[in-house]
Amino acid sequence: MSQIPGTLVSINGIGVLLRGASGMGKSDTALMLLRDGHRLVADDAVDVQATGGRLIGRSPAEKPGLLCLRGPGLFDVTRRFGQAAIAASASIDWAVELTRDRRPATSETDWQSVVIAGIRIPQIIISPDRPVAELIQVVEVAKCD
Repeated sequence: MSQIPGTLVSINGIGVLLRGASGMGKSDTALMLLRDGHRLVADDAVDVQATGGRLIGRSPAEKPGLLCLRGPGLFDVTRRFGQAAIAASASIDWAVELTRDRRPATSETDWQSVVIAGIRIPQIIISPDRPVAELIQVVEVAKCD
C-alpha cells in the first residue's frame, strides 16, 4: 500500500480522485459534492492499493471523516452530514487534476491518463476557477450513458 496526496470521493459508487497542488480547491470541491449527497473517502492523503488490476483508496487511519478546509480548518463530515456521508473505501475509477495552467481546451487535451501504483486511469484536467463539483457530476452522468 502507498499513500498519495489528494482527495477521494465516491459519486454514486464511482471513485473520483481529486488531485492538484495545495490550495487548488480539492477539499472545497469535496464539500460541494458532499452537499449533493456524495460520499467522502479520504482528504489530503489517500492510502492506495492495487488489487486485481484496480485501485482501491482508503483514508489514512488518523483522518477518517475529516476535511481540511482553508480558513475553517478541520471539518468533521459526520457532524454535518451524518455517517452515511463517509465511505470506508472506494475504487479509484478516474481522476481530476485541478490546475491553473493555461492551455487551449479541447476534448483531446482535457482528457489524459495517469498511472497510480502501476494502474492507468483516465484523468480530466479542470481549472479550479470553473464549477468543478458540477462538472464532475456532469462527466459522471455522461460516462454512465
